[in-house]
Amino acid sequence: MSITAAASANGRFPEAQQIATVPGSPNDVYLRTTFGVLVSHDAGKTWRWICERALGYDGQWDPAIAATKDGRLWVGLETGLGSTKDGCSFDPSPELEGETVKDITVDGKGETVFAITGRPGTKSHVWRRTPESGRFEKLAGLDDVNVMTIEVAPSNSARVYVSGQPYATIRGQIYRSDDGGATLKTDIGDGGAYASGLVAEGPFFIGAIDPADPSRLLVRHLHAKGSDLLLSKDGGKTFKNVLSIKSAMYGFAKSHDGKSYWAGSGLAEDGIFRSTDRGETFTSIAKHGVLCMHSAPGTLFVCENVFTYGAYTVATSHDDGATITPIARFTDVLGPVACDVPDARGGLCGPAWPETKALLEAPPDAGEEPPLDAGRRKKKRDGGARASSEERSGSKCGCEAVGSARPRAADLAWLIGALALVLRRHDRVSRTSSVDR
Repeated sequence: MSITAAASANGRFPEAQQIATVPGSPNDVYLRTTFGVLVSHDAGKTWRWICERALGYDGQWDPAIAATKDGRLWVGLETGLGSTKDGCSFDPSPELEGETVKDITVDGKGETVFAITGRPGTKSHVWRRTPESGRFEKLAGLDDVNVMTIEVAPSNSARVYVSGQPYATIRGQIYRSDDGGATLKTDIGDGGAYASGLVAEGPFFIGAIDPADPSRLLVRHLHAKGSDLLLSKDGGKTFKNVLSIKSAMYGFAKSHDGKSYWAGSGLAEDGIFRSTDRGETFTSIAKHGVLCMHSAPGTLFVCENVFTYGAYTVATSHDDGATITPIARFTDVLGPVACDVPDARGGLCGPAWPETKALLEAPPDAGEEPPLDAGRRKKKRDGGARASSEERSGSKCGCEAVGSARPRAADLAWLIGALALVLRRHDRVSRTSSVDR
């Protein structure tokens, strides 16, 4: 497809953003894109489309998604949260009506759903829904904090982590709960360069929590010079840097047993890295530009960077990332989900499919090839009316967006703008001082 000419009906370039599989049923796959959610029930061999309207949002919102073991897809909205089992109906959660949902996750059993909400001028909150209650309960709150991600320890659902930063700063912080999200605290100890004395300004995105040790977690750190992967063994009090790249670390995944981790860059030249020692060290294993990653038993899913010439949309690996095999392009999508009920909500997608299909199948412009630096995201990711206000900076690090950690576009615009200001301030200081920061 043409990355300069083909934009979907919502004005955005077709792009894969996040993958989720149903716990205990890895063949059931959800792929969030810039034009809705794709669903596969055969491990990615075939795909159907659920349009944005069927899920309660429009094309400029990037919803957080998560799947529970009953096959239900949970979708975070700008004004609430809802779920669907088939794409034909959508069930809103009334407790979160009007709330801006920033991230969603599920516990180690795949049953309890956690969410975080917040927007400028309001208090951010943790929410929890257990299968027994069937409703969301509002838990801990944070004043004036731009929350980004939430994760729950697989081995202990009482341990909950939230990442974020005060709205007046771009210095990432980790907030920890030991009571299932009822209370949160941040406890930055003597962590050297990666605690109170971060070597670079930038937000935190929680990558994974060790399945056996709730105090061991990996965090992606986005900053003006690139991306770092930080390892903490004490519940987020202290960190050490285990991987640094000069581009945006879009993808991250962990194996079910926590022995292997993968990190991926949007640039093929940086590619994919793997750890086989629970995140202590990482080694380059493949030169693929990725936008998101997800590990299911026996399969590593990779969203390829469509700004890489000839790239597929989704690829898989069955040898821990050593070889990456393409399985689908957007042009392979069969169409909207099939609904038995004529007036089903999923029926909203049918009328929009011909135009969407035509745009997904738009041939490249004659003689066109993407620029060699396309993976650095120097072009706008969005082509719609709001693109000018959400345009990513053209920094040399390729950090115009963050990978599958699920940040919202509006958050990224604000954060990257702030990072650009920090970088310009750094340049001014450098010109007036002989000492590098």
